[in-house]
Amino acid sequence: MAKEFVVASLDPPGNGGNAQVFPDGESESQAAMRLRTALERSQHPMLIADDQRRWVTGNAAACDLLGVERAEIPWRTMDEFTSPGERKRLAEQWGAFLSSGGAEGWYQLYVPDRGPMPVEFSATANVLPARHLSVFIPPDEGSAEQTTRALAREATWAPVMVEGAGRVQLTEREREVMMLVASGLQSGDIAEHLFLSPETVKSHVHNALAKLGAHTRAHAVAIALVTGQITWEV
Repeated sequence: MAKEFVVASLDPPGNGGNAQVFPDGESESQAAMRLRTALERSQHPMLIADDQRRWVTGNAAACDLLGVERAEIPWRTMDEFTSPGERKRLAEQWGAFLSSGGAEGWYQLYVPDRGPMPVEFSATANVLPARHLSVFIPPDEGSAEQTTRALAREATWAPVMVEGAGRVQLTEREREVMMLVASGLQSGDIAEHLFLSPETVKSHVHNALAKLGAHTRAHAVAIALVTGQITWEV
């Protein structure tokens, strides 16, 4: 029997936070369906949190990353997977994130029995009213030195201003590549899938990040999903 996806808690409370401007006149219900589909299809960990940093739903990859069952997600918080010494700063950063609308960088997850886990991190506020999307992406294949650097600098992330008006539309190829990144493929897999060289794939990813105003793949995926530049068929 297929596992049921947890979606009921996507429904925001009345008078929630400031909602995103949905792409192409998209309604809130259409945006909710698009997010549900993205969470179901992506192999990267994705979670939705409320204003108090409580997880309200997540996909199977997020459950594997955090080592919890899907039914447990609504009972867990972002703080639980943050080092106790960093929780005060997390609260301050989260408040700034809610004001700015976005966040990106490296997040050092603390999962019981696994130790510190540096991952690319992006958060986008109010993808639905009072619902905030987080995307976690592990370092790309062949990037062991990237992980080492992230650990050395204690894997930090910071709020960023969301400036949708200045973003350039992706080309068809860039959308295709970013869709595969969002699906969970590594650069080598994408190159093989599209019959491209790994260098060409990296160039497309680099160009997509620049156009989306992102510095990490996680942030680019979040922006592309929220703005409707990459979608899965519902």
